[in-house]
Amino acid sequence: MRKVIIDGNPPQSWIDDAKAVTDQLHAATGKAAREKIIKRNEKLWRDDRIRDWLLTQFNNKCWYTEAYESVSSIHVDHYRPKGRVRDLEGNEDDGYWRLAFNWKNYRICGQLINVKKSDVFPLFEGIRATSEKMLKLEAPVIIDPREEATRLISYEKDEDACIAVPSADTSDIERFRAENTIEVLGLNRLTRLNQKRANFWDDCLMAIADYKGGGADPLAIRLVHQASAIKELKKKVAYEVEFSSVSEACIRKHAPEPLIASVFERAPSISRISDVAEASVS
Repeated sequence: MRKVIIDGNPPQSWIDDAKAVTDQLHAATGKAAREKIIKRNEKLWRDDRIRDWLLTQFNNKCWYTEAYESVSSIHVDHYRPKGRVRDLEGNEDDGYWRLAFNWKNYRICGQLINVKKSDVFPLFEGIRATSEKMLKLEAPVIIDPREEATRLISYEKDEDACIAVPSADTSDIERFRAENTIEVLGLNRLTRLNQKRANFWDDCLMAIADYKGGGADPLAIRLVHQASAIKELKKKVAYEVEFSSVSEACIRKHAPEPLIASVFERAPSISRISDVAEASVS
């Protein structure tokens, strides 16, 4: 799983429309009145202005799976459900109606993943926010694709498919989050999705094999193959590429250390470049 990085804000015209409806929700008297307002304005979170903007943030990929089309049509998911909310035992509570038209609660999601997720949103300790200010006090179980905890979900391949698994060296709580995120979202229940991930995994293994090369090859040939493999694998882990987190998991688990270092090398910071420049001048 890979963290989605948000750049900027949605179109102001959509934000203004969403605020007007949210004001109506806060002014409504009672649950039934709020439900009518949400139902009457549900087209707002399906509006092309917000949907297209959200899609650009992750190159049209589903935020939970990194798939373009393996999980069917794309929905705008409410990370915190707008209607009712269920925990892992099926107990129900009021949903986050205050966030029904808040774009910061939206996640781009494949239809089959969204349907599986439904209104399940468990919390640790069961402390559920009753205002936007209280959200930071919540401890959701389901991993948000906009948070660093996406690192808790990795991938592994067997003979038939590539599946999502908890990352290695996680704490008990982190593993609990990863396992339940995988289960609630159904990240391993779609055969086509598992197979597409496997294809990307196999492509990475082939590039790793090219990097290792044959011991009998001349050094010049080995260097050419290594440079080509590094270039190919760097492309596969780019932010905008489908299943980049699957490719990263394969590389980190199966590539030799020099290759891992080359693929994931960081560009020097501005301050570091300045230090090097000053040193060369002096």
